[in-house]
Amino acid sequence: MQANKVMMKVLVPFSIARSKSTDYYAYRQYHRFLNVLGIGIQKVARDHAQTIARANLQAGREISRTLKEGFDEVQQQQAQIHEALVDQTGVIQRGLEAIELSLDEGFDKVALGLNEVANRVDGLGDVIISSQEKLQAGIKGLKASMDMGMANIVTHFELQRSEIKEGFDMLANILENNQKTLAHERYRDGKEAYDKYLQHPDEPQFLTDALDYLLESARIYRSNAFCHLYLGHIYQEPARYYDLYKSLEHYKLCAVYAKGMANNGLAALGYFMAGWISYVLEDVEGAIEMSEKALQFDKEGLPENYYNLAKFFASMGQAQKAIEYLDVAVRSYDPMYSLKASIDEDFSNIRPTLDQYFTRIRDEEARVLEERLLSFGLPLPELGGKTKEE
Repeated sequence: MQANKVMMKVLVPFSIARSKSTDYYAYRQYHRFLNVLGIGIQKVARDHAQTIARANLQAGREISRTLKEGFDEVQQQQAQIHEALVDQTGVIQRGLEAIELSLDEGFDKVALGLNEVANRVDGLGDVIISSQEKLQAGIKGLKASMDMGMANIVTHFELQRSEIKEGFDMLANILENNQKTLAHERYRDGKEAYDKYLQHPDEPQFLTDALDYLLESARIYRSNAFCHLYLGHIYQEPARYYDLYKSLEHYKLCAVYAKGMANNGLAALGYFMAGWISYVLEDVEGAIEMSEKALQFDKEGLPENYYNLAKFFASMGQAQKAIEYLDVAVRSYDPMYSLKASIDEDFSNIRPTLDQYFTRIRDEEARVLEERLLSFGLPLPELGGKTKEE
């Protein structure tokens, strides 16, 4: 029986190195994601993204450039990086991915297949993650396919992790026993409204409702870490309430209050998101500090945090630390993180060191593949058909 194929795509990460021409607000407008029931996480097509952006702009936020100019600039940058992606795929991924495919396909066919995947990476409206099993595993399940623009959706699955969910059940019990049930009800109302906004982002009223309910919940009971997580999400939505400084504040509060609840998974998630927003605000040192705190509370569940740390150190030109964290992401979680780094503008600051690293891991994987081929008595194309018996 042939196994079902699971398509996982690596999207071009946002980079502050490109923010002079495309700020994060425009980037988030262009890169919108939906969690489509029975299908997976889907990137919204360009036309639909424009419709959503217009609806939110009409609801109250003006930007200096026209909407079309912002979209065109992002699309042009994606096309430029896409060309680099196709050029690098065969070189970087051949050794890393060949063993995952049938041995009788041969190196040429493997490289061809990978290029075909690359050709679809930048397609608009495509399904990014199609496996519900991977979605249920949260950030750890998505691995290199994780894009920070989909963090608000992935959070829904991340909060289902048993250790985080236990913390929420404990919080509900605290609120009930302290007669703060209204705070709990408003939190649930706010979460429900925000979920509706994620399903219908062209209806900004749902976002307004979510903000009002969650702010009221936080006013009644400030220590609800889950409430602050969702407020952090709302303030980074590319809509009328967009305010990255408020977003950062609430993500930090999420981490602080989660620590008070002894909910390490949620604390790590709060610090992880705070690290990302700090980076977007071009406070790279603050981003590193927050991301390293996230590691203290959850070393296993957030592979994207290792990648982000590599990205942050690379943007500062600190090659050794960047490669150290990237190597963990590649070897412990997903070889596709090497591809992600190759198309990330922040790694251009350490390109010679990065290329050396790619060569090293490619050669190591090639040796592993050779050993496996020899153990089966199969010919090695590079050695002109030499087998184990020879």
